[in-house]
This record gives sequence, structure tokens and C-alpha cells, in this order.
Amino acid sequence: MTEAAQSEAKLREYLRRATVGLQEERRRVRELTDRLAEFESRPAVGPDAVAVIGMACRWPGGIDTPDALWRALVEGRDCLSPFPTDRGWDVDGLYDPEPGVPGRCCVREGGFLADASAFDAAFFGYTPDESAGTDPQQRLLLHTAWEAVESAGIDPLSLGGSATGVFVGLTPQGYAGSDGGRERPEEGTDYLAVGTLPSAASGRISYFLGLHGPALTVDTACSSSLSALHLARQALLTGECSLTLAAGVTVIAVPDVFLEHSRLSALARDGRTKPFSAKADGGNWAEGVGVLLLERLSDAERLGHPVLAVLRGSAVGQNGTSNGLAVPNGPGQQRVMERALADAGLKPADVDFVEAHGTGTPLGDVMEAEAMLRVYGHDRDAERPLLFGSVKSNFGHTQSASGMAGVMKTVLALTHGTVPATLHCEPQIDTVERSHGTLRAVPESVPWPETDRPRRAAVTALGAGGTNGHVIVEQPERPAWSRSSAPSDRGAPAMPWILSAKDPEALRGQARKLLAHLDGHQEQSCLDIAYSLAVTRSAFPHRAAVVGTRTQLVAGLRALADGEPSGPALVTGRARTAKTVLVCSAPPVAPLAFDRLPWEWPVFTTVVGGIEEELRPFVSVPTKGVLRSRGDKAPSAVESFALSVATARLWRRFGVRPAVFLGQDGPGRWAAAYLRRTCCTWEAALEGLIAGRDPSANLSPAPSTAGLIPLPPIGPSDGERSAPAQQLAEAFVAGVRLDWAEVYTGLGAVRVPLPTYAFRDDHHWSVV
Repeated sequence: MTEAAQSEAKLREYLRRATVGLQEERRRVRELTDRLAEFESRPAVGPDAVAVIGMACRWPGGIDTPDALWRALVEGRDCLSPFPTDRGWDVDGLYDPEPGVPGRCCVREGGFLADASAFDAAFFGYTPDESAGTDPQQRLLLHTAWEAVESAGIDPLSLGGSATGVFVGLTPQGYAGSDGGRERPEEGTDYLAVGTLPSAASGRISYFLGLHGPALTVDTACSSSLSALHLARQALLTGECSLTLAAGVTVIAVPDVFLEHSRLSALARDGRTKPFSAKADGGNWAEGVGVLLLERLSDAERLGHPVLAVLRGSAVGQNGTSNGLAVPNGPGQQRVMERALADAGLKPADVDFVEAHGTGTPLGDVMEAEAMLRVYGHDRDAERPLLFGSVKSNFGHTQSASGMAGVMKTVLALTHGTVPATLHCEPQIDTVERSHGTLRAVPESVPWPETDRPRRAAVTALGAGGTNGHVIVEQPERPAWSRSSAPSDRGAPAMPWILSAKDPEALRGQARKLLAHLDGHQEQSCLDIAYSLAVTRSAFPHRAAVVGTRTQLVAGLRALADGEPSGPALVTGRARTAKTVLVCSAPPVAPLAFDRLPWEWPVFTTVVGGIEEELRPFVSVPTKGVLRSRGDKAPSAVESFALSVATARLWRRFGVRPAVFLGQDGPGRWAAAYLRRTCCTWEAALEGLIAGRDPSANLSPAPSTAGLIPLPPIGPSDGERSAPAQQLAEAFVAGVRLDWAEVYTGLGAVRVPLPTYAFRDDHHWSVV
């Protein structure tokens, strides 16, 4: 080739690459223009719109998900259990049936978590000593904060560096003698100074996830979690945060709260809280944790996040000077209710249900009922009463987490259109009787009242120090996780289901959780599940992928759950951190095998379509479809070369840039030479291939491939298994970092709810 011809070829190659780049930029501009037009066509959203997009929890009775909470509520379940035996308490010595005895407790049960000591120390990078030296309240917050983000269809590690805030309601519970009245234990002592520091509860979450928004721990006693929720909402409305985590947590580390209230005869003799009942004789204590992920409604809708509920208004206020710092105060409660309604721009009659504080104490419940009657009793009659209740009837008073328990119950009730029963609330107190039907407790579950507007509810939490909170919660315009069309796998290419974990046991746990999820979600399509597993979950070193039909996918999951390392539909391994190598070779010569290349895959046909246009000067037939319409002919050398280049460009579209290209045959060697960009242009490679020359003479020796991850070529499908599914599965398990959003471009997949990470349940508790 003469020097002039070489210069012309280089110019043509430059123009070709520039044209391809310009086409890509035009595509992106069109996409952004379409998105902007869609955004501008939406109705204006008010400045008070904040959405709940994720939830996670642990409550008494083995409740470990919002779905499990809802089942317990609609079943009317009593979730109390005996005093725990794994916290160093003298359970037998604490009991005395008579209230008022110092140092003794007149009840044997409370609302206890089944797994308060459980913690996946390895996942969060803690040593056993550091875990034991960390307040279990803080450990539970780490678990549930992660789960709340995952439940919203967001990869938690993707939030690193974002303006996400963390607002936690927490009261110290004396873990490991941190109240100063006990000797400190030997185990975990070096970590207790920070491990029991309230401010570390919120800071620990931000530290692990790399969040840059504010991290605040709030203690307003029993209203702590609603105070945290109010601050989290305000941080979104002011633009201080892009997302916020609002949480409340209580783990009763020492039995003092039971002993003191038994001494004061303030515990119900049977341990059951009887909210707003004429038979109320005191409350009972419980523990739990609830975490909400919040986002501005406009952002949630734009990003496709699930909107579980809308926070229309909130308020926090103080009783001020009253008849006692820790005594309920009616006027103070009325003020905070009125302020929350004003913040929401609503009238009292716009609210259907109030999840009340309802502790089962005669004085407190009467005052709260009077406040509800004065505020919410306006413009109501017996035909449209204010329904009210309290989740404390199910598992007792969860203290700093109680407001969060009420909010989660309310969100679920709005979603399902049912007001769950409040246990033990009959016969009702005189205030309810005097309301002439304006107030109505709910002793049995009832359908949500039918209206011509969204369902609305309010939640109250009252703090022993005089700080009260009230929040207005509204049904969203559309159900969460709604799909514009019915899910279907018909005509969609099969894609891999990918799983990963930080250790092999957790990986098997991931498979078990997904299998259990599938039993109750048969309506979810294989494609939507595959997409959601890929784009909403973090990638960890221990990996697995299953491929095939739904039956094969489930079989692969079962094999993984049973500890099998591989199988017909299963690939497992430990991801490596290494560069990649792509071996260019001709596709199968058999016409039927060539026809089984993934032509139905939009991203593949897009790449091939671009290459067909570039082949125009080198083929004697119309270029459009030349690589897709083979008939009975095997692919030519030029077409084999083109498909090798297509494979490389496909991996590049997926975010993978091979460090080394190798060729196995004539077309493959010329493709590798072209892709290395070191010796020849597109035209030179094709001219050399057509002339039958060997490019090796003009190539520098290929670099070593030792330690590199080989990328599989996109070959033909094998029976019922899709070639892209198998090859993407192999690449993921090997450790190749893929742009999954690009992989699924054009397939019409949407995010669907999936189970959260399978944390290990190792026991960590520092006993005094």
C-alpha cells in the first residue's frame, strides 16, 4: 500500500470513527430530550411532597420484614414472649407476682426481639470483640438501614458520596454497663466508649455507606423516632439531602425499665397493653427497630423508585410548663396535631385514621382521646367517624422505636386498604362513648373507609420529656412497583439471575431467600427478576449465576441453596480483580448454529447494524441484514471478521474494555489486529483479510495473558439456554464489572421487589 493510500485509509478511518461517535451523541441527545419532555409534561408537585420509598424492620414475634409485620397485624397476633435468657438476666430471680416490690418485676413477658444479639460482623468488617463492644441497637440499625435501601430497589453501595442523611431516634439502654451503675465486662471493653455512644448510631451508618449528608441521633424518649422522621423530612424539603434514612430503635439491654415500672405499679398485670380500654391497667415494654428511606416525591417518580406512601405533613412540639415533665398534656398534644394538619394543608375531616400513642395507661389514654376528639372531631358524625388504634396492643411499647412502628403499620394499612384490629381495646373508655360515634376504635379489622380522595392517616408519638410528634401519611397516586404493562417472558431473551455475597454461607442464604420469595410472587417475570438482581444489588466476591428457563432457574437456585458448586444451570465462583482478554474467532460455520446467534437481543442487533453499514464497500450484496440473513450459506471470512469486532464492541457497550485481544484464525487475527489499534485501520484489516495476508508480520508480540479474565465470545444459543445469558453469567462470576443498565437496554425490563441480603446470625452480646 502506497504512502498516499495509507494516508487516505487513515483519514477514512478517522472519519468513520467520528461519524460513529456523532451518531452516538445524537442518540444520547434524543434520549435526554425525550426525558426532559416527559418530566415537563408531569403535573407540578408541591413543595411538601416527600415519599416513603423503602422500609425495613425487626419487631417482636419474629417479625423481620414489613410483610411479616402486616401478617401479624391482620392475624391479630399477640407477639409477647418470655424474658430473654441470653442477656445475663436472672430471669427467675426477677419475678414477683406482686407489683410494688423493689428490685422485682410482676410480669414474666415483654415484647422481645428473637435475634437482638444477632449480627453479621464479617459483612460490616467488625471483629468479634468490636461487635460485642457495640450496642445491639447500633448493630440492628446497620442491618435494617442496608435492607431499607435494598427494599427501594437501590444498590446501597451506590449511595457512597451522596448527600444522603441519617436521622435516628434512640435512647441509651445501659448495654454492657454503659449506664455507669454496673461493672464493665471483659469482652468488648476497648470498643464500648464509641460502641455505646448515641451519636455513633447514626454516624455508623453514614460511615459504612460513605454518606455525606447530616447524621443525627435524636433522644426525645418515646417520640424519638417521629422527631427523627420530622427532621429527615425537613432535610429533604430544604434541599439539604437527596435521600434520608429515618429510624427508631430500642433494645432492652438491662431489665431496669421493667423493675422501675413494676415498683410504680405501672405495668399491666397480665402484661397486655389495652389501649383506650376501660379495663386498661398499665402498659408493657417492648423493643424493635424500624427504618424508612425517604425521597422527594418528584425525584422518586423521575427515578422510578417505588412510592409506598407520601408524607403530607409533620410537626414536633413541646408541652411547655404543665403539671409535670413526664405527665401527658392534652393542650400540647392538640397543638402538635393542629400544626401537622396545617403543614399538610388539610382539614381534620380529611384524615380517616389515627395510629395513636395508646400506651394502655388510664390517664394517658384519656388525655390522648380527648385531644383527638377536640382536633379531629370537627365536621364528623357517626357515618364518618375517625378510626383509631395502637400497635402497642400487639407487642407493647417499643419506646424510642414506637413512632416508627406506628408509621410502618400505617403505611401498610394504606397500601392494603385495611385498618388492622387493636387488641384488648374493649370496653372503650368514656371519652369514646361520649363522642357519639365521632371516635371509633377498631377491635376487629375493617376495610378502609371509601372516599373520593386518597386514603389518609396520622400517627402520634408522645415523649416522656414533653416532646410530641405527629405526622400525616397519604396513599400514593399509584401502587408501588406498578408496571405499565403486564409482565411477560414471551419473546424476551433469557437472562441470568445473578447472586453474590461476602461469604459462601450467605450466598446459599441468598438462594434460599429468593426461592421463598418466588413461591409468593409467581407473577414476576424471569426478565424483571434478572434485571432487578443485576441493577439493585451490590456485587460481592462470592458469586453465583443461574441460567435457562424458569424451571431451570429454580433448579439452579435449589442446587446453590443445597451447597452444590455447579450444575447444568448453575455457575459459581469467587470474583477476581483483573483485566480482561478477548479471543477473536470465527463463529460456527453451521448455518443453523449461525442463525442461533442472539439476533432477538436489541443491543446485539444494534451493534451488528452499525457494522453492516461499515461493510458496504466490501460486500457485493445489500448491506442491510447481510449478517442476519444467511440462508444455507456459512459466514464468509469478512462476515466472521465483522462478528468478531461486533463481539468486542458489544462488551465495550457493557462497560468492559479488554486489555488484550488475541486471534485464533485468519479473520480472528485480523480482528484482533484492528481492535488493538496499533497497526491497521478498518479498511486495511479487511483488505488484508480479503487478500489472504497474515497480519502477524506487522504485529508486535501479544502481551501475556497470565492472570487475565477471558471474555467469552457471544456464540450461538445451546438448546433452551441463551448464549448471552450463559456468557454474561460466566463473566459476572469471574469478576468482570458490567454496566447492567446497558446490558438490558431495549428489553423492557422493570425493577421488582426482591428479598434483601441474607445476613448471618452470629451471636454477639457482652454480659456484665
